[in-house]
Amino acid sequence: MEATSTRNEIWLTFNNETEKIHFPVNPEKITVVCDGKVDKVDIVGLGEILIKQDRPAMEISWQCFLPSTYFPGMNFEVVYDPYWVANRINGWKEKDGPCHLIITNTPVNLYVLVEKYKLWEVGGDVGTVYYDIKLKEFRNTAPRQIEVVNTTAVIEEAETRVDNRSTPTTYTVVSGDSLWAIARKVWGDGKRWREIYNANTDKIKNPDLIYTGQVFVIPG
Repeated sequence: MEATSTRNEIWLTFNNETEKIHFPVNPEKITVVCDGKVDKVDIVGLGEILIKQDRPAMEISWQCFLPSTYFPGMNFEVVYDPYWVANRINGWKEKDGPCHLIITNTPVNLYVLVEKYKLWEVGGDVGTVYYDIKLKEFRNTAPRQIEVVNTTAVIEEAETRVDNRSTPTTYTVVSGDSLWAIARKVWGDGKRWREIYNANTDKIKNPDLIYTGQVFVIPG
């Protein structure tokens, strides 16, 4: 994922980057907790955060909203169903693998677990979903023996590469299928067709044209 502008944009991905959420609206502030210290940072100033290698796990949280209609303050023009975004994050929260958090034009590029995700609506703003999210940095560590001196073993934590892939489920297209029909078969909800499309853009060039015999990955 490469930044296309100088503004900060927030991405959360899962399953080896095959499932992605590009948050449409930036929060006014992001709270970063590290080593018991709390910093409330303007999203515009996030580039000033320095992430040291030898440090405790970070906690990152913010509050914002998922709009139901486009307005000029959004990061992009496409409007996704707010509950589609919300349900996808909830699904990732229930799984064991970590998500990948990226805030463009900043050093924030971390694997995280979704610790808290709360949703609500506000009267008079029908369709817009407000949310409160808290992420905890995830690190793979494995103990390794470095050296034995005078019968004393010295053990250190060795960080390993994070693997957040999940076992894919597949579906083979049959005659008469559409992405809407497949989503209805798999989840009972045809409106989730875009999840299948987003997970198979290497095979689907036009979401209205799919072919018998194609094998699609079905996101978990």
